[in-house]
Order: sequence, then C-alpha cells, then structure tokens
Amino acid sequence: MISSRQRPQQTSGRAAVAALALALLVACGGVQAKAPDGWGFVEFNEAVRISKQSKRPMFVYFGFETCPYCIYLNQHTFASEDLRKRYSEHYVLAYFDIRGKPNDMIRLHNGDMLTRASAIKRLKGSPVPAWMFIDADGKEILMRRGSRTAVDAFVLFDLYVSSGDYRQTSFEDFLARRGVREEKLE
Repeated sequence: MISSRQRPQQTSGRAAVAALALALLVACGGVQAKAPDGWGFVEFNEAVRISKQSKRPMFVYFGFETCPYCIYLNQHTFASEDLRKRYSEHYVLAYFDIRGKPNDMIRLHNGDMLTRASAIKRLKGSPVPAWMFIDADGKEILMRRGSRTAVDAFVLFDLYVSSGDYRQTSFEDFLARRGVREEKLE
C-alpha cells in the first residue's frame, strides 16, 4: 500500500517521465518514415503517368510517416547510395502513403480511379513497410514486405525485374538457379 506521503513523489516521477518522453518526441521529430532521403520518389498518380509514358516499370514503396518499421528500413537498407542509384536508374519511384487522406483519388495503370483506402486494399499495400514492382502496363511483378530486408535482397529483386527474367520465371526459380534462397524474416 502506498502512503499519502509517497504519492506526490510518485506523481512527480511520472511527470518527469512524461516530460522526458515529450522531449524525445520533439527532438526526434525529424526522424520520420517519409520517402527515404535522396531518393526521387514521386506521388503514386504521377508515377503511373511517368511509367506509362516512359514504358519503365515502377517501384512502389508503401509506408507512412510515423511507421517505426519504415523508419528502420529507411535508415538501414535505403541508406545505401548504390541501391538508390540502381533503383533510380531502373524504375519510376513511387511513394504511397497509406495514412494519407483515405478519400484521395488514386489512378491505376488501367485508368481505374479508386479512393486511397480502396487502392491500398487492391494493391495489398498494408501492412507496411511493403514494396512492389509494377510493369509499365500495370501488371504486378513482385511484392514483398519487411523492415529488416537487406540491401542484398533488394539487389536480387532488381536483377530479377530489370533483367526481364520475371517474364519467364518465378522469383523463387530465379533465386534457385543462382543457388540462393530468400530469407523470410518473421
């Protein structure tokens, strides 16, 4: 049982913890899971337009601003300058904020207009972080998710898509031919 003399001290301790937590939130305000720094991501609708015009596939990154797993992915995997250059060269980069306004209209490659909420369901963009490759005609090539996916895995994704091997074989067979197994992180 806590005596009445102990309660004020406990309350002030809680206030100190709350103040520290608030200070950390303010100090870390710049650490957010927007599109990774230095990457030329554009909004999804613009990426679809560019992809169709240029006949280049899209790399779509699904996330949201305060997603801790997205922040981790951005700070570790997407911090690779080599990966950024590779993806910028091969793809139209699209960032899809799954926490954006649910009624915003999203245009798919086939011209369908969906609300953001409906597009997330159709594209299977949640849970995050998630990413997918879409060819210039709007066909899904490959989709994966996970915050601990290594740079090497993203290089393999790129080799599979940018080489065009996805047209002839599954990603699993592509990896097997190279003696590689995809690491599934739980």
